[in-house]
Amino acid sequence: MLSLTTAQRDLLYLLLTTETPIGAAALGQSLHLTPRQVSYSLRSIKLWLARRHASLRQVPGVGIQLICSPLQRQRLHAELESQAKFQLILTPEQRGQLLGLVLLITPEPLTLNQLQHDLAVARTTVLKDLDVMELWLASFGLQVVRRQHRGCWIEGPELAKRQAIAALLWGDVPFSLPIITLQAGVGFDFVLQQDAALLPIIQRINSFLHELDLAEAQQQVIWAEAQLNARFSDQAISLLSLALALQQQRISAQHYLTWHPETLHWLEQQVVWPIASQLIIDYGLEQTPSARQAEIAGLSLQLVCAARERPWLKQRETDHVTHNLINRLIDLIATSYTVPALANDQLLRDGLEALIPPACNRQRFGLWVPTHQASETLSERYAAERRMADMIDRTLLATIGVTLPLDARAELILLLRAAVVRARPVQTRNILVVCPSGMATTQLLVARLKARFPKLGIFEVLSMRELSAERLAKADLVITTAPLALASVPIDVIQVHPMLHPEDIAALTQWMV
Repeated sequence: MLSLTTAQRDLLYLLLTTETPIGAAALGQSLHLTPRQVSYSLRSIKLWLARRHASLRQVPGVGIQLICSPLQRQRLHAELESQAKFQLILTPEQRGQLLGLVLLITPEPLTLNQLQHDLAVARTTVLKDLDVMELWLASFGLQVVRRQHRGCWIEGPELAKRQAIAALLWGDVPFSLPIITLQAGVGFDFVLQQDAALLPIIQRINSFLHELDLAEAQQQVIWAEAQLNARFSDQAISLLSLALALQQQRISAQHYLTWHPETLHWLEQQVVWPIASQLIIDYGLEQTPSARQAEIAGLSLQLVCAARERPWLKQRETDHVTHNLINRLIDLIATSYTVPALANDQLLRDGLEALIPPACNRQRFGLWVPTHQASETLSERYAAERRMADMIDRTLLATIGVTLPLDARAELILLLRAAVVRARPVQTRNILVVCPSGMATTQLLVARLKARFPKLGIFEVLSMRELSAERLAKADLVITTAPLALASVPIDVIQVHPMLHPEDIAALTQWMV
C-alpha cells in the first residue's frame, strides 16, 4: 500500500481545499517546502490519486490543480482524515535545528542512542547533523562537548545559550527554511507542530514552546516602554518579548546569568535598572540575591540594546558622554558635506541619538539581532553616504571602541540621505530633454519626469539637431533616450528609458543629491 509522507499529506490537503490552479512556488511557500521537495512529493501524490480515480493537472505558467468531482473531493478528504499514520521524513536542515534546540534546552547530556531514537535516524546521520550545528553554535561562543559513554551537551555562558535559543526561535538560521518563526502578534509558527506525536524530539520542542508566555512578556515590554517614555521599534518589541519570555523560562529551570563585575557595575548605572528591577519582582528570586541581581542586569542589557524610534529624554539629561559624542558627529557631518545647516538639523540629531547608543551597545556586548538583509544602501546611488558612514565609524571606534553593526549602518545611511535632501537648497535647474522617438514618446517621458521629480527643474524638449553649444551652456542636465556624444561639453548627461525605469529614477535621484 502506498503511504504518504507528512509533507505529501499537507500538499494534498492544500490541493483539496483549493479549487483554482496554484503554482509550485506558492505551494512550497505555504508549507515551508523547497521547489525540489514540492516536485518530488507531487510524484507520489499523483500515484496515490490515480489509485482513487483522480488526477493532477499541471500547466506551466498556470499552476497545479486537482481534477475530480466534488463528491470525490469529499471522499479523498475523509480518507486523509481517517489515516492515523504518515511517514515523517525530516530534511537535514530540519534535523539540525531540532538537534541544536533540544541540546540547548536540555540540562543533562544526551547520548547518541537517545538522539537516534528521538530523531529516528542512523547514528552516522546524527553525527553529521551535529557537525553542521556545531559550527553554527560556535558563532555564539558555544561548544558542543562529546564524551564516550556520557553523551553530548553544550558548554558556554548562559547569555550565549539564550541568544542561540532566541535565534532558533526567531528563525534566524543558516538554512533556507526555518522550522520555527516568530510572527508578531501571533506567536510561534512551528511547522512540525501537528506531527509532534510522531517523534519524541518534536514533542519536546513543542512542549518547550508552550512554556514561553509571549503575550505576558509583551505586556511587560509595553509597560517598560511607557515607564521610560520611550518608543521601541516594532521588531524590538518582538525581540524584547522573546527575551523576557525566554528569561522567565530559564529562571524557572534554574539557569542563571553571570556577569563580569565591570559589566554589572555599568548596567547598574543605566536608567533602565530600576524598571528592570520592577519586572523581576515576580520571578521568585527573593531567596537568591546574586541570581536576582544578575537577571536584572540581563533585562537591563536587553532594554539598552533595543532599537528605538526616538531618543530617550531621560538619557539625554544624564548621559553627557553620549550627548558630546552626538555633537561631535553632527559637526563632522556638517563639515564633511560643507552644509552648515546640517549642524542645526533637529531630525538628524534625534535620529542619531535614537540609533547610535543601542546599536553600539549591541556591538559592544555581542548581542544577537536577526541577520540583516542586504539593502539598496549598498548600491552606487548611496556611495557618498557610505563614505560618510565610514568616517562616523572611525570616529566611534576612536571614541568608544566599537563600530556600528550592519543593520544600524544601513539605517545611518538612510538618515544621512534624508538630511542631505532636507538641506538641499531649492533652485531652478534647466533640464534639456532629448527624445528622438517622436512627439508621443516625448510627452510621456516629460509627464513621468514631472510626476516623479516635481522639483527637478524646468524641462525644455529639444531634438538632437537643436542641441547647440549655446543651449548646452545654459543647461544643468541633459536627459536623453538615445546615446549622445558630447565629450567636448562639460555637462552631465543621463540616458533613460521613456518609461522611466527604476534604475533611471535612481540615477536622477543621485544626481539631485
